Amino acid sequence: MWGVIVVGHDDPLMAVPPSDIGSHLGCLLDSTDGSEVSFLVGGETFPAHRAVLAARSPVFKAQLFGPMKEATMALRFMYTDAFPTDDGDLGDFYDLLAAADRYALDRLKILCAIKLWENVSVDTIAGTLDRAETHSCPELKMKCIDFLAEEKNFKKAVLTDGFIQMPQKFPSILTELREKVGV
Repeated sequence: MWGVIVVGHDDPLMAVPPSDIGSHLGCLLDSTDGSEVSFLVGGETFPAHRAVLAARSPVFKAQLFGPMKEATMALRFMYTDAFPTDDGDLGDFYDLLAAADRYALDRLKILCAIKLWENVSVDTIAGTLDRAETHSCPELKMKCIDFLAEEKNFKKAVLTDGFIQMPQKFPSILTELREKVGV
């Protein structure tokens, strides 16, 4: 037979200090040292650190470190005012337009609209019109409607998958198109 004897230690060998990480991170938040991003809330700017935000929130992690090309392009634009010069995938410019709209980067939004218009075709018109409507680009939307108002373009575009889905998503666009062609 055997037994266990528990011996209490009222006087520990070494005292463990309380955690102070909260106060250290709080000081970091109050300082601009090493901050890479900032938030404007109620007219006041708060500096922040990407690594801390990403560690605490999977949403911030995806936005700050994820493979979202449009976020990188939008960030580059914010620092340099330079529009991407590569002929990236049209989807990249759809995404960049969404980022420009989300972050109220009006100049970038217009540059994206121009790029999308330069690449419009009967195959891309539905996607471009969808983005123009979704991201409040009235000039691009009207150009797309004008494009579709041309009978030769309409006859081809109406057969694409994107156009087939348009009436369900944006019934008002068909109304505008009808008014444009006088039907």
